[in-house]
Amino acid sequence: MARKTVVKRQAVLAVLLLVSMAMLTWYFREPVGGVLHSTQRGGLRVISPLESGVSTVVSPFRDAYNWVTGVFSAQGENESLRTEADRLRTEVLSLREADAENKRLRDLLGFINQPSFPRDYKNVPSRVIGRSGSSWDATITINRGSDAGVALGQTVVSGQGLVGQISAVTTNSAQVLLIVDHTSHVEAKLQNGAASGTVAGSINGMLEMDFVDKDQKVLKSDAVVTSGTGKLFVKGIPIGVVDEAADQEVEYFKRISITPFVDFGRLEEVLVLIPPPGADQAPLMSEGAGS
Repeated sequence: MARKTVVKRQAVLAVLLLVSMAMLTWYFREPVGGVLHSTQRGGLRVISPLESGVSTVVSPFRDAYNWVTGVFSAQGENESLRTEADRLRTEVLSLREADAENKRLRDLLGFINQPSFPRDYKNVPSRVIGRSGSSWDATITINRGSDAGVALGQTVVSGQGLVGQISAVTTNSAQVLLIVDHTSHVEAKLQNGAASGTVAGSINGMLEMDFVDKDQKVLKSDAVVTSGTGKLFVKGIPIGVVDEAADQEVEYFKRISITPFVDFGRLEEVLVLIPPPGADQAPLMSEGAGS
């Protein structure tokens, strides 16, 4: 029974194919005014109004569908754009930070390459990992310690000038007393003059140069450097520039305000200067006081 059904279907399909081929042949061979062409035109005249009506009815629904899909598509594109913008913003910030770090490192390298840099000293590049939060204790913590050769009393500099002196040491970190601390005192002199004195820090973070004789000529913007006397700091390191020099009638010395070269609030990298073996450089404090 099933076999007879399959045979019938195949026979019907064959007949339909033969009829279709015959009609196609007839259609293409007959003239434009033939029966099949006339029938086609009549069908189009009947169907066209129906297609137009259906299109008119469907058009608002189609437009609404397109609007909805457009809204969701736009939302998806906006989300992608926001994600891309966040990624680009992060990359820009990373590049800016890398550029700033490269500049600081170039400044450090430039400081090392200056003719005045003590060639017999080693230097230990260090990163600032901590800062004191009190005006009574102007210190920073660096990520190098005794394992790297850092010891009490060693001079610490940045690419701009003098930072301070090592005041406490562990195996893998050290504390630096900044020159703006109120307990800090640095023997200094004018770079292009004979005037010398002591640069002292203060609670307000300013620097003043004391013990400069009144008869010494001091001008605003004169550069101040370490003198090397007292053996606490390496000689010739830039400290800052004179902001104001005043004479007080009741005092024996000039009162000189100094603006430091170093921006202590933005310190990121520093160099610890390690003297050669046997160098006569006194530490800032005794070993017992730093432990």
